[in-house]
Amino acid sequence: MTAREMDMKKMGVLFIALVLVLACAGAGCVQPSEQEAEAQLCQNLGDLGAALESMENTSLRSTVGDIRDGRDQVQSAMEGVRESAGQVANVRIDNLNAAYENLNQAVENLPNDVTAIEAIQTIRPQIQAVRDEQQNLSADLNCTAQ
Repeated sequence: MTAREMDMKKMGVLFIALVLVLACAGAGCVQPSEQEAEAQLCQNLGDLGAALESMENTSLRSTVGDIRDGRDQVQSAMEGVRESAGQVANVRIDNLNAAYENLNQAVENLPNDVTAIEAIQTIRPQIQAVRDEQQNLSADLNCTAQ
């Protein structure tokens, strides 16, 4: 093999290594630091709190369908919490998950013909249980904004 061929082979290996590193970074192979992961979890917990508040703030014109839409926002926020919690060592979200599942079931069980105010009164304990767990987890992580 000539020197030129060896240089070309080295360049090919370096190029493949660079492609693999970039692909790994793009695919999320690089894990965030514990501090970054906790900050993301705190952000997601804040988003969950905002979604709960939005769900609970109904108007006289709201419907059970609007409450279910609000539950969908809470579900999306919970997915973010679950994802970010998976990146944080020693964090348990079992109680938060259980409270959310209870809320989800309560919303599913709402009759379509009740008013939004009646519906919120019915599910308020479950909303509060999720909020309590969200706030407990935020406090455990020393999140600055809840």
